Amino acid sequence: MLAAMSFRRVPPLAVAFALIAAALVAALWVTRKTTNDAFAAARDGEALAVEQSVRADLPEGGPPDAAFLDDLLKDHAGEGLRYIAAIDQRGHELASAGTQIGAGVHGRLVHLRGRIRIELRAPYRRSWKSGARPWSLVMEVDPIEADELVSSATWSLAFGGLAAVVLLGVAIALVRRELHRRAEAEVREREKRLASLGEMSAVLAHEIKNPLASLKGNAQLLAIGVDDKQKAKAQRVVDEAIRLEKLVTDLLAFVRTGELHRAPVSPAALIAAGEGVEVDAAAAPATWSLDEARMRQVLGNLVDNGVAAGGPVKVRIATEAGRLVIEVADHGPGVPAEDKGKIFEPFFTKKTRGTGLGLAIVQRVVELHGGTIAVRDGTSGGAVFRVEIPEA
Repeated sequence: MLAAMSFRRVPPLAVAFALIAAALVAALWVTRKTTNDAFAAARDGEALAVEQSVRADLPEGGPPDAAFLDDLLKDHAGEGLRYIAAIDQRGHELASAGTQIGAGVHGRLVHLRGRIRIELRAPYRRSWKSGARPWSLVMEVDPIEADELVSSATWSLAFGGLAAVVLLGVAIALVRRELHRRAEAEVREREKRLASLGEMSAVLAHEIKNPLASLKGNAQLLAIGVDDKQKAKAQRVVDEAIRLEKLVTDLLAFVRTGELHRAPVSPAALIAAGEGVEVDAAAAPATWSLDEARMRQVLGNLVDNGVAAGGPVKVRIATEAGRLVIEVADHGPGVPAEDKGKIFEPFFTKKTRGTGLGLAIVQRVVELHGGTIAVRDGTSGGAVFRVEIPEA
């Protein structure tokens, strides 16, 4: 529903919240990237600082023994040192302390599973001066300060993300609330118009019906005993009076809002197959709670429209998902896309002598039953009107 809504119908406050949330998400993305870059630089810098601190404590002469390295590890554990070893030219371990996780990994500065492995391949010059064998140093360091930086940034990003989600949620809630309010306002406005139309129709029916009946009766009498030319004119008056009577009758039927007289009715019995009309009631329920007279009017209107559009007309009656479904399909030209949202409006018609109230009456009766009616294109052409009525 939100996707189909035009931008102009979105409440300004919801747009503001959505824009703030989008800006916050963009800022979070930039912050995350900046934090990752800062973390990489801080991690390498912290490891190199530990390296310099450890090298300053190394003894003169030959490689240190395991006991010295163990003491060195304890002294620098607070800086993140977790493993230190002296190796010979071939990479064989001469002495070590701590636990390594990068055995077999070589490189000057290697990142592995949260640690940084530093390998000094060049031998110490002071070892050559003392005549000792060349040796190198290998260390593994946990970047403690960098990890704390990432942890802090992660929490900040999490709170920012939560704020963005909350803002988006508020924006969506405001849009849904506004749509619901507008839908209710449209329903109230429609009901108000119908009520006004009903009052007007009652007055018009009272004022027009009796004079119209008198007009029709006198025109029928005038048609008797006159020549053919005058008789044709009198018959035209009678035909127009009949048309006006139908208009008044349809108008009263449309605005009638009395309570439904629902009772168990066989839906299949509401319409009979005949010339140009096929009824498929194989999946129809035995009974359904309906106002029989009004539903006969509904189906009569739909079938008559289908026959006028182009037969044969096929009627399918079934139950789907606990609802009574009635489909009336014709083989006419179908309903143009631009008219599908208008055909149920009162007085909308493209017939030269139509009242435009037939489908409006159909929709009103279906809605009084708590149901819905919609139109779609048929698979083999024509239009399909689908009525769905829930259980009472």
